[in-house]
Amino acid sequence: MSSSVKDLIRTIRGCKTAAEEKAILSRECANIRGSLNTNSLTNRRRNITKLLLIQLLGQYTNFGQIECIKLLASNKFTDKRIGYLALNLLLTEETEVLTLAINSIKIDLNSSNPYVVELALRALANIGNEDIFQELHYEIERLLKSNVSNIRKKAAICAARMLRKIGQNNLVPDERALELANLHVQIVPSLLGDSNHGVVSAGLGIFEVLLAYYPMVLDMKHYYQLLIKTLKSLNEAGYGIGMMFGNSKEYEINGVNDPFLQIKLLGLIGKLHVKCKNEVGSNDLYDLISGIISNSKTKGSNHALLYECIRTIYSEFGDERFQKLGNDVVSKFMVSNDNNIKYIALGILNNFIKVEMEVGDPNWIIVIQSLRQPDVAIRKRALDVALKLVNSETIQPLMQHLYDFLLMADAPMKQESIRKIAKALCIHAKVYMYRLETMVKIFTLAGNFVPDDIFHEFIASISREQSQTRAEATRLLYCAVKNNFGQEVLVRAALWCIGEYTLEALKISLEGTTPTAALTQSPHCDDALLLMLDEPVPKATLSEYPMEVSESSKAKISSLLEAISKHILAVSNVMSTTVPSNCGEYLLMCIGKVIQKVPSEQARLVKILKKFKRHSNVQIQQRACEIEMIITEAIPNILTNDSPPEPFDDFNPGHTTNAMELLSLNSPKFDPVDFASRRPLDEPMLLHMEQTKVKDDFGDFDPF
Repeated sequence: MSSSVKDLIRTIRGCKTAAEEKAILSRECANIRGSLNTNSLTNRRRNITKLLLIQLLGQYTNFGQIECIKLLASNKFTDKRIGYLALNLLLTEETEVLTLAINSIKIDLNSSNPYVVELALRALANIGNEDIFQELHYEIERLLKSNVSNIRKKAAICAARMLRKIGQNNLVPDERALELANLHVQIVPSLLGDSNHGVVSAGLGIFEVLLAYYPMVLDMKHYYQLLIKTLKSLNEAGYGIGMMFGNSKEYEINGVNDPFLQIKLLGLIGKLHVKCKNEVGSNDLYDLISGIISNSKTKGSNHALLYECIRTIYSEFGDERFQKLGNDVVSKFMVSNDNNIKYIALGILNNFIKVEMEVGDPNWIIVIQSLRQPDVAIRKRALDVALKLVNSETIQPLMQHLYDFLLMADAPMKQESIRKIAKALCIHAKVYMYRLETMVKIFTLAGNFVPDDIFHEFIASISREQSQTRAEATRLLYCAVKNNFGQEVLVRAALWCIGEYTLEALKISLEGTTPTAALTQSPHCDDALLLMLDEPVPKATLSEYPMEVSESSKAKISSLLEAISKHILAVSNVMSTTVPSNCGEYLLMCIGKVIQKVPSEQARLVKILKKFKRHSNVQIQQRACEIEMIITEAIPNILTNDSPPEPFDDFNPGHTTNAMELLSLNSPKFDPVDFASRRPLDEPMLLHMEQTKVKDDFGDFDPF
C-alpha cells in the first residue's frame, strides 16, 4: 500500500500498460477497504484523498462513502475540507447515505467559523435534495442575512436550488412551497441592493427561479422597475458602479463594469418585459437599451453586452425604434475582424421582423459581403438571411451573387443551397421564363448536386406550359448543354426536353446562343431569351413560325446527341460499371423519340444505339436492344402512312382497328390475323393484345 497520495501518483505514472495500472488501482482499493476500520483520522483523510484520485481515474469507490461522512464529524478544518470535497465528488443527491450527513451539515452551518459554514453551503448548493432542504431551510434563511458577503452569496445560491427542487417536484406549488416562495420574494430586493456583485448575481438567481416556478407571488411591474434601476446604476458614467454599488473598479473588464452581471440583468429584464408589456410599456426599455448601445464600444466584452441587448428586445422588433437599434448593432458587428462576431450579426439580422432588403441599402451590403466571406459558416448563414429578406424586386440582382456563391460552395452546401434557392424562386420570381432561365443556369453551374425532387419539379413545370414556352425551354437547354456535358442534371433535362419537344423546338432557331450568354443576367425577364440570340427572333406563337424545318437544324440535334453519347461512353469506360446509368437511359429514350419525330436522322441515330448495345451496364444494353428492335422492326409496320384509310361506308362504331391488323396489312413477314376477332370497345386493349401476339423471324414479339 502506498504511504501517501504522491507515492500512489508516482506508481501509476510508472505503469506501462493499462492492465498494469488497473491492477495497481485494484490492489490499492483492497488495501483501503482493509484499513477502513481504523480510527486514525490521519489514515482516514489519506485514504479518502486516494479515493478521490481513484474516482477521477474511473474506478469504483462507493465503499468509501461512509468514510466521507465520518470526516464531516471531525473538528479539524483539514478533515472537513477533504470530507466535503469527497461528499461532492463521491456522492450524488440520490445517494441514500446522504441523509446521514444532515446532522453534521447542520452543525457546520451554525459554526462560528465562516470558512466551515461556506464548506457546508457549498455542499448543499451542489448535491442538496428536497429532504435535506426540508431540514435545513431555517439555517439557510438565517444565513441570507449574514454579515459575511461570501456566506450571503452561497446561502442565496442554496436558496435558489431549494426553490428549484421543490418547484420541479410539484407541478402545482403546494402551501408549503408558496410560503417559502413568499419568504424569499421579500429577501430579493435587499440582495439586489448589496454592494457585493456576487451577492447581487446570486439574488438574481433566486428571482429567476421565482419567475419560472412561482410567478403568482411576484409583482411583475415592481420588479421590472427594480431591475431597470439596478442596471442603470450599474452603467452610470465615470466608471460609476452607482451609489448602490460603491465606487470601485474591481469588477471592470475592458472598460465594462461587470459585463456578466449586466448580461444576467438584461436577460431577466427581457423575460419580465414579455410578461408585463401591457403594464409597463416600452419606453423605459428603449431608453435603457439605446443608452447601453450608444455608450458601448465594439471590442472585447462589449460584444457580449451588445448581443444580449439585442436578445432582450427580440420580441420588440416589430417596433421601428427597436429595429433601428438592432441595425446599429449589426453595423457595429460587421466591421469587426472576428468571424464569430460577424456570424452573430447575421443571426441578429435573421431575427428581424418585416424587414425588406433593397439593393444598395445597409442590409444588402452586409449580406453581399457575407456571401463572399471565406468562412463557410458565415456564407451559409448569409444565404439563409438573404433568402429570408429577399423580395420580388431584389431576387433578380441577388441571383448574380448567388451564382458566385454556388461556385465557391462545397458539395454538401451546394445541394442544400440549391433547394433553398429553388424555393425562393418559386415564391418571389413572378415571371415563369425568368425562373426557367435561372434554373438552367443553376444546372449549368452545379448540375451534379441538384436534388432529384428539384429536377422532377423542373420537368413537370415545363410540361404544364404552352407550346411556345416548351420550345423556348428546349432551345435554352440545348444551348446550355453543348459545352457542359459534365453536369448530369443539365444533360438529363436537355435530353428529356429534346425528346419530348423536338418538333416544337425545331420550328424556332437553335442558332446564336452560347453557354457564356446563358450565364449572363438579362435586364428584362420577358426579353431574356431574345437577348441571348445574336439575331433576335420576333415574339410570335408557334403557329406564326414557318412549318418548314431546315435539315441543318435536324443535323444539329443529331450532332448534340452524338457528342453526349461519346461523353457518356468515355465516362463509363473510365469510371467502371458503377457509374449511374441515368444519363445513358435518358439518351436512349431521347433517341427513340427523336427518330420517330425526325425520320430523316434515323440512320445516324441508330449508329448511336448500336454503340450502347455493348455498354458495360446491363440495363443500358437491354434498353438499347429494345429501342433498336422497335425502331427497325415495329415502327415501320405499325406507324406506316402508306395504307389508305378505310372507306366511310364500312365504318362500324363498335369496332376499333388494332395494331395487329395494321401489321397483317402492311408487313408480309407476319402471319395473317383473323379479322373476325375484332376487339370490342369495352375490352381492355392490353388484354386483347396479350391474346393476339404475333411471331416474326426472331420469335415471339409484342410490339407494345
